Amino acid sequence: MDRTVPAGAANIAAHEKYWVYRPLLDLIGHTEGTDKARGYNETLAYGAYTGGKVDLVSMTLKQVDDLQGKMLAHPKNKWNSSAVGRYQIVRTTRRNIQKALSIPSTAKFDAEMQDRMACYLLGQRGIDKYLAGRLSEDTLLDNLAREWASLPTSKGKSYYSGQKATVTPARVHEVLAEVRKRHEQGQPTIEVPVEVEVPVVPEAVEKEVKRETGLWGWLTTISGGMGAAIAWVRDSEISDIAAFGAVGIVGLLIVTFLGPRLAASIRKIREELA
Repeated sequence: MDRTVPAGAANIAAHEKYWVYRPLLDLIGHTEGTDKARGYNETLAYGAYTGGKVDLVSMTLKQVDDLQGKMLAHPKNKWNSSAVGRYQIVRTTRRNIQKALSIPSTAKFDAEMQDRMACYLLGQRGIDKYLAGRLSEDTLLDNLAREWASLPTSKGKSYYSGQKATVTPARVHEVLAEVRKRHEQGQPTIEVPVEVEVPVVPEAVEKEVKRETGLWGWLTTISGGMGAAIAWVRDSEISDIAAFGAVGIVGLLIVTFLGPRLAASIRKIREELA
């Protein structure tokens, strides 16, 4: 089934987690008949055994399990099936996947989860072995037909009696060619610029910061002068104690007279930003 990526969705498609397998996932959605209805929210026989439409993507796996139990208990469910979601995964299969991947029952059965589970099934049926050249394409078709009755075997028929494949083997070969192409190309990467919000500083606060910055610059100059004074005093053979004592007195004067002013300025800036 051909699909056109909507305008503006190129970046999303390029960063999609299951981009390599997407053509095959889309084919399954088509052959299972879910894409013509509610896709990821579809259930067996289009809601015939669930009492109507359900919102699967917002349900936890525990809730889906309960729903599938009701489907199996439905007196008119002649298929004795609990297939749900875009890929029509039955309860036993879903439980096995959950156990194998250690997925908690609180996880949502959303689109990403359904894609993940479908890809797990593709892996079990040999998609990665096929892409690595260790499994023939016809064998892969036969394996996929065992998982999804709507897919044909290499002979063109459904693997299960009483079922009918809805596409030809030629169509599956076309899709697999696209999957292989994507696999060989590798996952595309597109740089997406991210706009970072820059906080706006009030004008009054900015002026205060500049003023205090100037004050600190003045103090730095004094500090530099003090360092020079120490060097001069030491070179003049005055004792170290006397030299540092003089500098300490100057430093004490700065802290005494300018300390409260600096503290008040800091409080003022904090109040403006609050």
